[in-house]
Amino acid sequence: MNARLLALLTLLLPASALAQNAWTVTPVDGTSVMGEISSLVFEVRNASTSTRPLNEVSLAVDGAAYDVDGGDAPAGWTVNTVDRKERRITYQASGSCSPGPLGLAPGASARFTLRLVGVAANADVTDALVGGSNPNKSSQAKDTCSGTTFSGDPTVASWKRVGLSASITVQPRTLQLGGNVTVQFTVVNRSTVNQSNITLSGPVVVGSAAFGRTVVAFSPSSLSLAPGATGAFSGKLQSTAEGMSVFKASAGNGTVSTAPTSSLQVNVSSFPALLEALPSSIAPGDTVTVRLVVSNPSSSTYRDVVPRAPNFTGTAVPTLLSGPTPVSASSLGPGSSVSFIWKYQLNGAIGSTFQFDSQADATRDGSAINTGAVTSAQGRIVEHRLSINPSSVIAGAKNKTLRYTLYNGGTVEIRTVKLLTPDTAFFTVSGTPFANDASGWSTSSNKGYTWTAPNGQPGITPGTQKTFSVDYSAIGTVSADTAFSHQLELTQVSGTTTNTLRVDSPVTVFVNRVMPEVDALVAVAGQGRNSLVWTNPSDHDGVLVLRAAGTAPNTVPEPGRRYAAGEVLGNATVAYSDELSVASTFEDTGLTNGTAYVYRVYNHDSLYRYSPGNTPQSLGLKSVPSSRASGQPLWCYSAGFSTLQQPITELGVGIFTSNTSGRVTANLTNTSTPSLDGNERWRPVQLQGPVQSRFPIVPLSGRSGQYIVTGDQAGYAQAIRTDTGELLWRSTTSLGTIQSFPVVQLYNTTSTNAAYKAAFLNRDIAFFATRLSTGTNNKVVALDAANGAPVWTYAPGDLGMVSGGMMIDYTYNRLYVGARSNGGSLASVRVLDSLTGSELARLSLGDIDFGIVRYGSTTPPVALVTNSDGTVYGLDMVAMSVLWSASVASRPSASVPAFSQYARPVNNGFVVSILGATDTDGRVERWGITTTSTGTTVSKLWSTPIPSPSGTFSATIGGVQRLYVGGKDEKVHELDFTTGADGKQVSLPGALAMGTPTVDTTVSRLHVGTQDGRVCAFPVPFP
Repeated sequence: MNARLLALLTLLLPASALAQNAWTVTPVDGTSVMGEISSLVFEVRNASTSTRPLNEVSLAVDGAAYDVDGGDAPAGWTVNTVDRKERRITYQASGSCSPGPLGLAPGASARFTLRLVGVAANADVTDALVGGSNPNKSSQAKDTCSGTTFSGDPTVASWKRVGLSASITVQPRTLQLGGNVTVQFTVVNRSTVNQSNITLSGPVVVGSAAFGRTVVAFSPSSLSLAPGATGAFSGKLQSTAEGMSVFKASAGNGTVSTAPTSSLQVNVSSFPALLEALPSSIAPGDTVTVRLVVSNPSSSTYRDVVPRAPNFTGTAVPTLLSGPTPVSASSLGPGSSVSFIWKYQLNGAIGSTFQFDSQADATRDGSAINTGAVTSAQGRIVEHRLSINPSSVIAGAKNKTLRYTLYNGGTVEIRTVKLLTPDTAFFTVSGTPFANDASGWSTSSNKGYTWTAPNGQPGITPGTQKTFSVDYSAIGTVSADTAFSHQLELTQVSGTTTNTLRVDSPVTVFVNRVMPEVDALVAVAGQGRNSLVWTNPSDHDGVLVLRAAGTAPNTVPEPGRRYAAGEVLGNATVAYSDELSVASTFEDTGLTNGTAYVYRVYNHDSLYRYSPGNTPQSLGLKSVPSSRASGQPLWCYSAGFSTLQQPITELGVGIFTSNTSGRVTANLTNTSTPSLDGNERWRPVQLQGPVQSRFPIVPLSGRSGQYIVTGDQAGYAQAIRTDTGELLWRSTTSLGTIQSFPVVQLYNTTSTNAAYKAAFLNRDIAFFATRLSTGTNNKVVALDAANGAPVWTYAPGDLGMVSGGMMIDYTYNRLYVGARSNGGSLASVRVLDSLTGSELARLSLGDIDFGIVRYGSTTPPVALVTNSDGTVYGLDMVAMSVLWSASVASRPSASVPAFSQYARPVNNGFVVSILGATDTDGRVERWGITTTSTGTTVSKLWSTPIPSPSGTFSATIGGVQRLYVGGKDEKVHELDFTTGADGKQVSLPGALAMGTPTVDTTVSRLHVGTQDGRVCAFPVPFP
C-alpha cells in the first residue's frame, strides 16, 4: 500500500477498522432501571480484516454502579462465566476449534443480552461498558483458538440508567370493534429522592388496531412519588379499527424518566384470540403451558373452531408433551370463549428464550374465518426461579401472608435470602413479619427482611428450593389492578467467595369486580355420579366448583385465594378447582345414589376474582345420582329452571325441550352405554326470551335434516337445526310476546294440496301468534320457514291473547286460532285462510288457552276446542261451526282454568286433566264420543284423582294401551286406559311437580320434565 493511500485511509477510518483483528459493540435495545433487574442487548460484530473468527465475548460494567445478574447468549453460544465480583459476563461460541471456524466470521454479528441491577441515584445517568486492557475487569473479544485478543473500544456502547420503573397494562386484551379498553401506566420511583411533576407521554398505539376515541381522559395530570413509591396514570379508549396492536408510553419530569414501555398484544376483532406461555420464568426441564384463548364477542355462532399448531421461536429446545386439548370445538356461541392448551417441556442453557405464535380457524355462516396470528410474551430459562403464593391479593386486605419459594438452579449454594422492602404504602408490616415463617433460618429486619442459613447446616443447595414467608398486616388500596415487583437479594457462598444477585416476581394488588358467570350450567345424573357441563365466558382462567348435600353452598370464595379439591368452604366441599383451564366439564364420581347434591360454579380470572356463582340461579344446580334400579330414573338432566313443558321425542335417538330461562336443550338416548345415556346432543341454545310452549320439529323443503321452529316471550321467531343446535334464522324484529305453540304448513307432504303448492312453490310456512298485554291488539304472522321472511300478517285489531297452539287444516288450507275472549267481548276462535291470512270465520267460545287439535278421522272432520271454563267443543271443519259441546268441568277460580292441557283425543273420545281448588285436588277423566244419526253424545267413562295433574300421554307398549300423567305429588302415574286405575307410579322426591310426559315406544322410555328443573328418563311400563 503506498503512503498516500495509507494517509487517506488513516483520516477516513477509525483505528479499529484498520486493525487486522477488531470488534465493535453497539447498544441495540434496553434501558437500565435503578434498583431493578434490567436487560441490555448489544450487537457484537467481528470487524476484522483478517480471517480470524471471534468466539469469546466478555461484557463488563462499572462495579460501583451495577450488580451483574446474568446474561442470555445467541444461538450457537453459551454463557460461560458470570463473574459477579468483577461485574463481568463471558460468552463463548459452542463447538470446537477444529475443523472451525468457530464463532463469528469476519463481517458477521450476533446479539448478546446482559442482565444487571443498577445502583439508585437521584437523577438519570448515562453509563457505558468498561474498556481497558485488564483481562479480568474489561470488556473484550477473543479468538480462543489462536489466543488472539481483538482490538476495539467497548466504551462507545452506552445506555441510560433511569430512575423510574414502568409497566403498562391494557384490559381487556380481546374485544370487538367499538369496545373499550382501560389502559394503566404504572410508575415506581426507583431514585433516591422525592420526584414531583412526573407526567405521562403517550400512550401511542402501534399496529393495525386503532383506538381513536377517548372515553375517559388519562389522569392524574402528574404524579409526585417518594423513593420506592408507586403511582399510576389511567384512562379508557374506544377501539375504532380492527387488528392487533400494542400500547407504548413513557413518563418523566426532566430529572428522572422511564424507559419507553410496551403493553402485551391487544386484539380487536369479531373473532379475537390471545396466546399465553406460562410460566414465563422456568428452570431447565420445566413444563410450560401454551394456551390459545379464542373468543366470540359477536352475535354469530362459530363452527368447527380448530387451533393451528404453535410456531416456536427462541434459543430454548421445546419438546411437545401434549396438545392441543381439546383438538377442536364444534361450536362457539356468542359471548363465550374456548381455550386450547399445549404442554411443552423446555430445555437449554440458562438465559435461553422461548416464544410462541398461533391462531385458530373456524366457519361463520358457512364461510371460512380465522383469528389472525397472535404471539405470546417471551419467556426465559432462569438460574434462580422465584414463585410467590398468592401472587395476587385484593386491595384493602388485612393480615395476608405471602410465601416466597426460591428454586436454586445454579451451581453455587445460597446462604442468605433478603426480601427488599416492597412499597410500604401497599405492603404494610406491623410487629414481627416472620411470625408464621417456618423456614428454620435465622431472621432479621433492616431495610428488608433477611433469612440466613444456620451455621453448619446447608443453605439452598443446587437443585433444591425453600419457602420463606412474610406476614403483611394490610394491603393498600389501588384504583386499578397494579403489579408490584418483589425482589430477593441472594447471597451465594462458594469457599471463601461471596457474591450477591437478585431475582424478582410480581405480586398484583387487584380491585375486585364482578366476573361473568359460566353459561348454560347443567348436570347429567347417572349411577353414583353427576356430570357437570358449562360454557366458559371470554373473561376466564378457570373455575371453582362447590358441592353441598341437600342445600345450596352457603359461603362464597375469598377473592385472590386459590382453593384445592377437598377443602371445606362453609357447608360445601370443593369438588373441583383449576387454572389455565380448558375444562368445561367435570365428572363428580363416588356419590351416593338418591342424595340431592347442589352445585355452585364460580368462574375466575388469573387473579382469582370470582363470579357470584349464581348460574343457573342463586339456589345453585341440583342433581341426584340414580342407581338405575327398578322404579328409578335412567338419568336426569338438570338445567336449573322449570322444565314442565312436554319433551319432544326423536324416536330412539333423543329428546328436546325448553325451560323458563329461554333455552332449548337436546339430550341423547343411548340404550347400550349407560355412561353416555342422557348426555347433551349440543349445548343449550339461548333464545331472546323464555319459551312457554312445546315446539314442532319438521323437515324443510330443499334443506337436509330436521328443524325446531319456536318463538319466545321476547317476541322472536326462530328455526334451529336439530342435529347441531345451529340457529338457521331468527326474525329481524320482535313480533310481540309469543307464548303459543307455532305450527308449520309443509310443502312436501301427501296432505298438501295443489292450491298450496301453486301459492308457495317449494316453500314451507310457519305461523306465530302473539300474547300481548293489551289483550285485544294481537296478531298472527306467517313467515317463510326457510329464512323467516314475512309472508302475511293478520291483525284485525280485536284479537285476544293467543296462549295455546294453532291447527293447520291441509284439506282446505285453513289455520285455526284460539284466543282469549277479553271478558266475552271478542270472538275467541278465528279461522284464517293459510295462504293469504284472510279471515274465513269467527266463533265466540269463551277463553281458549289451549291448543286446537284434530279429532280422529270422522265425517265431517272435527276439531276439538278446549274452553278454559270447562267446556269441550267439536267443530265441523267443513262448515267451520260448532257440531257439539260438552260441559266437562268448571274453573276452580276466576284466574285458574279448568284444565291443565287441551282435551287429548284418544280412541272414540278424549282425555282431560282437570285442576282442583288446591294443589292436592285434581283428576284425570276419559270421555267417550258417540255419534249417531240423531246426534252426538259425550259421556264420562271414568275419573281418577291425581293432585294437580299435568297433561296426559297415551302409549301402547306390548299391545297394552296406558295413560301417563304427572302430578304435584312428585309422581308420574301409569293409568289403565280402560278403567283409569292408578296402578303404578314412579316418583322424584324434590321435583315439586311433574310435567306432561312423553313416551318413546321404540325404546320403551318415558321422558318427563319437573318444576325443579330436571328432565328424566324412566323405563316403561312401570315395574
